[in-house]
Formats: sequence, C-alpha cells, structure tokens
Amino acid sequence: MDTALHTADPALAALAAARPLLVDVRPAREVVAHLAAGGVCHAGPPIHPARMCAPMRAALGVAVAMEGLAEDPVAALALADAGLLRLCPNHDAGGVGPMSGVVTGSMPVLVARDDATGLTAWCPLNEGSGKVLRYGADDEEVVARLAWMRDVLGPSLAAALAQTGPLDLLELHAEALRQGDEAHHRTGAGTQLLHDLLAPALPDDVSAFVLDNHQFFLNVAMVSAKLALVCAEHRPGSSLVTAIARNGVEVGIKLSGTGARWFSGPAALPEPAALFDGFGPGDMNPDLGDSAIVEAYGLGALAIAASPLSAPSVGLDADDAAAITQRLRSIGAGEHPALRLGGPGADAPAILGVDARAVVRERVLPPVHTGIAHRRPGVGQIGGGVTHPPMEAFEAAVAALDAT
Repeated sequence: MDTALHTADPALAALAAARPLLVDVRPAREVVAHLAAGGVCHAGPPIHPARMCAPMRAALGVAVAMEGLAEDPVAALALADAGLLRLCPNHDAGGVGPMSGVVTGSMPVLVARDDATGLTAWCPLNEGSGKVLRYGADDEEVVARLAWMRDVLGPSLAAALAQTGPLDLLELHAEALRQGDEAHHRTGAGTQLLHDLLAPALPDDVSAFVLDNHQFFLNVAMVSAKLALVCAEHRPGSSLVTAIARNGVEVGIKLSGTGARWFSGPAALPEPAALFDGFGPGDMNPDLGDSAIVEAYGLGALAIAASPLSAPSVGLDADDAAAITQRLRSIGAGEHPALRLGGPGADAPAILGVDARAVVRERVLPPVHTGIAHRRPGVGQIGGGVTHPPMEAFEAAVAALDAT
C-alpha cells in the first residue's frame, strides 16, 4: 500500500475524515423513507423474491407478517412473489443489515450521524447468535424476541442514548481493537465497552441481553462503517469500494466513482469454515449479508492482525493473522489516521478502505469474516467462515469506471 499515491483521492480523504457518532435508536419507518411508505429492505444487491435463498425468504415472510402486511409468512411470500411488496436493498436505502438483512418499518434501527457533513446511516439491532431471524430461523421464539426488541430493547437504548448523548464510534473502535476485536466476527470487547457506557440508564433485562450477546457490537460496527463510506460516495474517478453486499445468490459491490451502480457475480460458499458440531459443508448457504461493509471500511478480515483469537472461529490459524493483514495491505486504499492494530508483535495503522483497481491488479480479493446460515430455513446459524466476493464484480466495476 502506497499511501502517498492516494492522498489526492477525495473519496479516501472523506473516508479518513468521517467521524461516525451513534445518536439514536428509532423505528425504521421514522428513518427510512422506503420503509415509511410500506416497503421492505433486504441484504445484498437487488434480487427478485423468487430468486432469494431460503433463509432470506423465511426472514422476509416472518418480518412482513409481523408488520401486519400479510396474514402469515406464507401469504407474505405470495405477496412478494406477485410483485405486491416494494423491495429495496438496504444499501440503496442508506443502511445495512446482517445476513438476510430483512428490515421492516417497525424494527428499531441504530442511527449514526457524521457531524461535519450531517450525513446519516442506519442498521437494525443484533438479535444474538444461533436461531435468529437474520439466519432464516422463524419459530415462535424468534418472533417473541423480535417483538421484545421492538417494544422494549429499542426504546430502552434510545432513552439511554438520550442521557449519555452521542457516542463516538471511532473511539469505541480504537479501544476494541486494542482489546483484541477485529469488529466483525469478534466483537466482545466492543459489546462490553458499549454496554458500560449505557449501563447506568439501562433496565436490567436490556443490560443482560446486551451482555449475553457478544455480537451486539457487530451492528454498531456496521452502521459506523456504512456511514463513513456514505461520506466517501460519488467522487468521480475514484476506485474506492463503497459497498460489498451479499444476498445468498449474488455478491455485489459499488465504487465511489460509479455511484449507485451495482456490479455483481455469484455468491460463493465459505472457505475455510468452522462449522458447529453436526453440520457439514453441504449444509452451508452461500455468502449472505451486508456485514461485509466492515471489510470495505478496512476492518474485520482485513484487521485480523489485531485479533488472532478470532481466527479459529472462521477456520483460520491464529499464527497466520499478522501475515494475512500484511498481505491485504496491497489492496488497501490507505492507512487509517485514527485506528491501529495492536496484535502480538504488531503496532501499525489499520487499513483504510479497499481499492478496486488494486484488487484487479494484484489479483487479491478482500476476504470477509462471516457467520454461516443453514441452507434450509428454520435452522439458523451453523458456524463461521471466510468468504470472498467474485473477482468478476471488481473487473466489471473498474471497466465501468474507466468508461466514465
């Protein structure tokens, strides 16, 4: 990575200058115009509901039924297949959602704001691991948890933030990295830090839910990364990647210099993968979710040097962590001015952004740390692994950039 070559890129400068603040938790319909109008959002690039993978379809059916837009999940999917539901990728509506990423109007979302620009981004709250909606689980326990999140968790977090005031997410990231997180598959330190800031204003049940959910900070990291990359959008000529998103069928990317256009290719299975006992490779759903926004920002799999302990959970060797991050610096757009990686034997700036031209030139794809959904609905999470977006998406994006 040659930072000097990129100092003139206004997209990279905007990314470096972004200072995401967590400012509120609100019902999604109060934040997202598409949802206020009765639409539904989902992870990844655009996809017709009939082509959605089974976990996403299950999540869509449950969420739409809970919204009162259909009598039950079966009727909800019939509406979707008939084209009677307005569907939109989260990214195209200004936000992100993990795994299936299905978001409806009543769901509480984290709201982040960049004070310098006034730009905002949003992300739903994290349900926890295992049998949860975002992995395609759809039983009564899942529905009850979502209702509690809507009625209790969201308003409680909003009230706590009203007392604390905005939380500086860069400061939280910096400390979480020092404590061994990489901000995607290992977020326990970030979760504890966030909890401790809000704890004096949280009811006991909400406090326990956050503490028991080591992935709670993932969605905070996602909204932070999304907002920073929103700040870097729409800079002519820039090959900075502003989105990597997966819907379980295709993976799409966006570049700053090509605006709202998606460039897509087929979603792959995780490789390597660390599966829970009782599951095998044939059970895995292909790459799914918007959480790769963390890697697009430069953390997650690109920051594994700070978090060797995250390696086994995605099928990697902890001893390889520092070398992995060093190799990935070849596709980084720059170095982060405020975040450092402090893993064993390492003290270096975090990578800042991904340069699509470098990806094509070096033939090195940005890896993504991910949870793995069972390919059948109703099961939920079955492990964690590493996935890669398709090279053809980067090649098409760079070709389009050159044609502008």
